[in-house]
Amino acid sequence: MPCSAITLSLATICAVVSVALLAIAFGTDNWLDVKVERVNIEKELASSSISPDSFNNEGIYFSRTKGLFRVCYPVQQPKGEELHTSPVETKCRYIDYHIGYHVFDDEHTDTTLFSDDEMTRLHMARAMIALFIVSFFFVFVSFFTGVAGCWRRSPGNVASTAILMLLSCLFAAGGMGLWHGVEHYEEERIRTVPYKGSWDD
Repeated sequence: MPCSAITLSLATICAVVSVALLAIAFGTDNWLDVKVERVNIEKELASSSISPDSFNNEGIYFSRTKGLFRVCYPVQQPKGEELHTSPVETKCRYIDYHIGYHVFDDEHTDTTLFSDDEMTRLHMARAMIALFIVSFFFVFVSFFTGVAGCWRRSPGNVASTAILMLLSCLFAAGGMGLWHGVEHYEEERIRTVPYKGSWDD
């Protein structure tokens, strides 16, 4: 049927474009953009609880962009943060998902003092990354079933490709939902440094 061939061609083009956009989003550092008016804060620094050292050294007092893996400082950089240069030449630090606690016994990956909300946020953040990776896996598998379906003109393979792409879409949507959940916890639920609930007004 010509209709099926046209539909399959359109679906293939849309799938390639959507996977490319998802891959770009996964790797970029522009999921969240935080603007900090340092001049205004500096004027009120004397009457606030913020120390001048903290103001110059801590990342929360600088404009930044945040992705899934890095927080980047495109304008000014905090002096107290250990930064590296990202692929697009901005200064960034990696987001800590506390993966290696039992393996490396590193004090920076210790989660034993985390509150329940901090642990929930951490588990959601880890699950978010996992869901995006599983989504890419299903896209990768569906590529092979799709090529086999076109080559053999097999309705079974084409149906399998459609199911795999649907699963990929659902996992990516789940990852996006968890990203919003992590942002909610960071902005509304957690009151410890460096999250928004601990900031001086």
